[in-house]
Amino acid sequence: MDALGPGTNGPAPGARVAVSTTGTWQEYVCVPCTSVIPVVHGVSTETACQLTVNPFTARLLVRDLALDPGDTLLLTAGASAVSRMVIHLASERGVRCLPVVRHPEQARALTRLGAWPVTVSSAGTLPGAVGDLVEHGQVTAVLDAVGGALGDAALRCLRPGGRFVSYGMLSGRPLSVHPDALVFRQVSMHGFWLPARMERLDDKELSVLTEEVQEAVVRGLPGLEVAERYDLADFGPALDHTIRHGRDGKILLTG
Repeated sequence: MDALGPGTNGPAPGARVAVSTTGTWQEYVCVPCTSVIPVVHGVSTETACQLTVNPFTARLLVRDLALDPGDTLLLTAGASAVSRMVIHLASERGVRCLPVVRHPEQARALTRLGAWPVTVSSAGTLPGAVGDLVEHGQVTAVLDAVGGALGDAALRCLRPGGRFVSYGMLSGRPLSVHPDALVFRQVSMHGFWLPARMERLDDKELSVLTEEVQEAVVRGLPGLEVAERYDLADFGPALDHTIRHGRDGKILLTG
């Protein structure tokens, strides 16, 4: 951090901080003190710049689901950074995680995290593939970042009374929910958006959450790997790299 405004309380100039704001593709940015997170020892600068979105999302998703040891969690977009973080955090609780992926190499990487990957070539094959791994083919909860046909297929994998959380829309397609699932199977469906969820936290809850997130990062939270670094002036090639097939890790802009 470079400086504090007049009358502002916060970390001293020179402290390492992460910021939650838009417009960070520049050398300097001015933000409210409430958007500043002091970075603890053990969190690298490359990790700190990723701190305020995915790690908080993963921690809150796992916390809100409050699954018990032995429960099963199905995750669409199973190889994403958020999914890998959720797998790590949920597995620590004894939850069995089933990330949905399309490629065997993704499945192998997730197996090393302790997950039980479900490799499918199409949405229609998902219930059968889950049935090969889970008794009765039914899971306790679903975290869906895709929507569309794959989200619909994941919904069909829920046990009666199961919970479905939608936190992304990668397919750009809507979910199709039959009232039977809600009425007779008593499935519950919720949406998750990080800014709205963070607004419901009081100061003490936010402080505890921030401490938990940074502790998890220090312990080796996955999903924070860096594939390449580009100078701020080279944002064009950096953007091209972000959509490159097979990219493994985040693309960082450095000043």
